[in-house]
Amino acid sequence: MRRRILPVVIILVVALGPVVLADPPTLTIQQQATLDPSNFAVLVTVAVNCGPSAPTSFELVMAVRQGDVGGLGDEVFPATGGRQVVSILVFGPFNPGDASASGGVVCGGVLTEGLTFGTQIKISQ
Repeated sequence: MRRRILPVVIILVVALGPVVLADPPTLTIQQQATLDPSNFAVLVTVAVNCGPSAPTSFELVMAVRQGDVGGLGDEVFPATGGRQVVSILVFGPFNPGDASASGGVVCGGVLTEGLTFGTQIKISQ
């Protein structure tokens, strides 16, 4: 029985090794956000890196909370194969001032990766 398990384990380590060792996608939320002139959304800027084996696109999901008010934004962007800075509209009745933002990125798959929670941001006009 042990003789059969060892080759299977070796095959799995060799096959999955690059996946396990690959750098995970990253998401960094910039601290400054801009209020949309209509006060229906805030423009949040983030730096995304899907890694060296980047897909052709990635999905960015953002949430902003300010007091008892919150909002969501979800958008698909073309991927460049490295670190890129993008801005996303998060809809909600926001005002200038302090808020917190959380987000995740889906780099060519179905799993949300590069999660960032509770980053303090400043909303300005």
